[in-house]
This record gives sequence, C-alpha cells and structure tokens, in this order.
Amino acid sequence: MKKFTLLLTLGLVLILSGCGTKRQYFEPETITGEINLSHNLPSYIKSANSNAATLNNGNIITKDGIDTNVKLPENFSLLNKNGDFLISADVKGNLNVIDRSNTSVYQGKFPTAIVAASLEGNLLAAISAANHIYLVDIVQAKTIMEYKSSEIYAVDSRVVAPYFMSSLIVYPSLDGRIYIVQKDTGRILRDVVVSSENFFNNIIFLDVVNDNMIAATAKKLISINPQQTVYYDGEIKNVLINNDEIYIFKKDGNIVRTDLGLKQKNEANFKFAIFSDAVAIGDKLYIIEKTGYIIKTNLDLGDAKIYELNDEIEDKSFMGKDAFYYDDEFVKFE
Repeated sequence: MKKFTLLLTLGLVLILSGCGTKRQYFEPETITGEINLSHNLPSYIKSANSNAATLNNGNIITKDGIDTNVKLPENFSLLNKNGDFLISADVKGNLNVIDRSNTSVYQGKFPTAIVAASLEGNLLAAISAANHIYLVDIVQAKTIMEYKSSEIYAVDSRVVAPYFMSSLIVYPSLDGRIYIVQKDTGRILRDVVVSSENFFNNIIFLDVVNDNMIAATAKKLISINPQQTVYYDGEIKNVLINNDEIYIFKKDGNIVRTDLGLKQKNEANFKFAIFSDAVAIGDKLYIIEKTGYIIKTNLDLGDAKIYELNDEIEDKSFMGKDAFYYDDEFVKFE
C-alpha cells in the first residue's frame, strides 16, 4: 500500500510539474514588417502533401499554382501531378488518374488507401497506408509488383511520392526504408534503411541531385552517391535542396546548411522557431514559421528579415514554387 501511495504521489508531482511548464514561442527581436494574406483561394484547403493540395470545392493546387479548371470528386484528394496527368485517391482505396481534360485514364481499387503515388508513361508507382508498394501498368490495368514492407504503427503526415529515374524507381516507404526497383521488371534490387525508429519513421523527404540520392526521416538524413553513404542525425522538421546545397530545418530552431555530401557549411538559429515550410527563389530563402512569421534570408542564411503574418499557421498549408497557401488565402513571394 505504501508503495502504491508513493507511486501515486510521484505521478501527481510529474503531472503538476508538467502542467506548470510554459510553452516557449518564437519571439523575434526585430520585425521588418507585416505581410497580409490578401489573396483569396476559391475554397479552404482540405488536404495537402509535399506535391499538391486539394480544396474543399474540388479545385487543386500544385507547385505551379491554383487550378480552378479541375474539380475532383468530393471524397478524393490530389496525390501528385506528373506532366499532364493528375493522380487522386480516397480513403477507401480508390485511385483515379485523369488527364488535363478531366477524362479518367485509369481507375484502380486497392485494399487500403494509397497515400503517395507517381506516374511515368504507363507505369504507376504507389505506396499504401498499410506500407505496401505497388507498380502498376495503367494501360493494361495489370499489377507488375506488390511488396509488403514492415508493419507500421504511426506515420508522420509528411509522406513523399516514389521517384522515377532512367531505369529505376525509388520507393520511400513508411517504415524508414528506401526500395530501389527495376522499372521494366518490377524487381526489387536493393533496400536501404534510413532510420529504424518504431514510430513516425516514414520517409519525409526524397530527391535525386546529380549522382546523389538524398532522403530523410524525422530523425535521420542520408546522402548516397557511388563513392560514399553519409548520415546526419537530428530532430528534423523539413529539408530543402537548392542547386548543390541542402538546408536542414531542425525542431530546435536551427537551420543547418550543407553540401550534397552533408559537409556542414554554416548554420543559423532562430530560437524556438517551429519551421513549417521553405522555398528558395532566386538568391533568397523564404521560411514559414508556424506561429505566424516569414523569415527571409540570403542563401548562406545571413541578412535575416522577419515579416509577420496576420495569423498563426494552424490548419492545412502548402508551399508552391513562388507562393505559400494557407487556410483559404495565399501570399506570393517576390
């Protein structure tokens, strides 16, 4: 009984001390000015991923901007745009590929929802919520490859799409692995473990630059080229590649700038900043801070100017090539 009382007392102390912890916010010393999200979207953003966003009215946003000519069915969300084709899916496992005239060129049904997909020619590469990877010939409506990766328990919402190379397809799985698949046969040639965490371990970033393949989870970033494989450990919020440089946005408010081989060039700290997204335009970086700021720096992270948005970023958002979309508004960068 005494042991139970002691444990209960300790538990209450921990709970009460936790309740007394004050949240610390990003509070810039100097604000350059205020930016108003004065451009209105046709509707609110209902879903978003790294490639696209879907509005409540069925219109879409891609990296190129808003497309009001497209109207997806009510329960579908856009996964990706590849050339003139749009890939959308619902939570019941239905997937649809349409062309620019809104004509369906492929409809598929999968056991669980497809959460990421890419298309090249007649080949559809897809990843399901159950961590299955697929390669489908959409002309013949034939599944060339299906492979079940490890069971998953919790997934970060930042799921990224498969990447088509000349003769290979790179699949970023939900369990921290990368699968290299032969395009013409669907044979898995190699798998690489980026991170082996039990929860929230999906790949959140994937890109190929020159001979370097860069991928990241929330805990680790990897750069692979024919000469070497290099890792970077950290609490990673986001990753941006611009030309031959990598920007690693960390959960502690630090931004680390490296080369493609992860050799650090410099870093900048924005105390308590919660990075939402970032884009490089010309010789400037535009970084969205979740509590309602845009941080503008040069490419070496210097000469920071901070602008205040009219509200905190609380809902769905999406970063395009030259604009940031939030809620039912957007701001264009100049």
